[in-house]
Amino acid sequence: MVRRSKGEAAGDAEAVDPRNTLNEMTGSAWLYFTKSLLVTAYPSDWAHDLRREHGACKPPELMKQLIEFFTTGSGRVLDPFAGVGGTLLGASLCIPPRRAVGVEIAERWVEVYRRVLKRLAAEGRALPEQEMLTGDCLEVLRRFPEGHFQFIATDPPYNVHLERTMCDGKYDESHTNRRTDYNMRSDDPADLANLETYEDYLAAMERVFRECLRVLEPGRYMALIVRNAYQSGRYMFTHADLAGRAERAGFVPKGEIVWYQAGSRLRPYGYPYAYVPNIAHQYIVVLRKPPSRPRPARRPRGPSARTPGS
Repeated sequence: MVRRSKGEAAGDAEAVDPRNTLNEMTGSAWLYFTKSLLVTAYPSDWAHDLRREHGACKPPELMKQLIEFFTTGSGRVLDPFAGVGGTLLGASLCIPPRRAVGVEIAERWVEVYRRVLKRLAAEGRALPEQEMLTGDCLEVLRRFPEGHFQFIATDPPYNVHLERTMCDGKYDESHTNRRTDYNMRSDDPADLANLETYEDYLAAMERVFRECLRVLEPGRYMALIVRNAYQSGRYMFTHADLAGRAERAGFVPKGEIVWYQAGSRLRPYGYPYAYVPNIAHQYIVVLRKPPSRPRPARRPRGPSARTPGS
């Protein structure tokens, strides 16, 4: 039986390789996705005015693209740091829609997700409501059995919360330091963003990664969307630090996609004294849970082990 890509009529679509168990994409679509550079200019849609209250809201269109590559139509998706539900919206936009579970520690962001769904329904663009759970992701994930999810996609919390980003305190703040309205921190002591040091944060993320590994199907993938930072005169390779912690937890690093958001505003950081980068990109770090390997067959014992004629 020839499999066709979703949404296309027979005769017009490229056949999906019958050996493809990762997704429901044709070879040409698969090849296009594997580029290590992704340039996007998504419109401010899907109730963006509500979702932007969260400083790190993920574009639903981006999450749809990731989910459709790393899942089949029956796959379950997990976002352990769901925020305002960008991953859940992306799962609902997929063809066919995927089932998704989001975990968010702050009730205020869960409420934003619900408001977004109501807004879209009122506009005649209703999307399936996904399961959004409130609580500490380490506690919530323990409720799920091993291998429950086919794909994990998330934007991890940041534990560096400053009024100004891209700042080392040396330059004229009238034009060199960007003020930010990022406000992702909650009052919950279990919120990883509240940890005192960067090292504490990485250690906590490693514990989360171990639980993610448990609930992910063998051979399946996790994608981390991470923005690096420049603080106190030092560039922080956060994406590499998190990838290293995920590897210690048991994941295998498989690659990275540099995601460039076209139109990012440039600011004269450091001018005219020193080089300070305009970080106009994020990393999508791709990691895989090792496939489960079947145990080698035992050699039979006794007379049955003899070869014919022996």
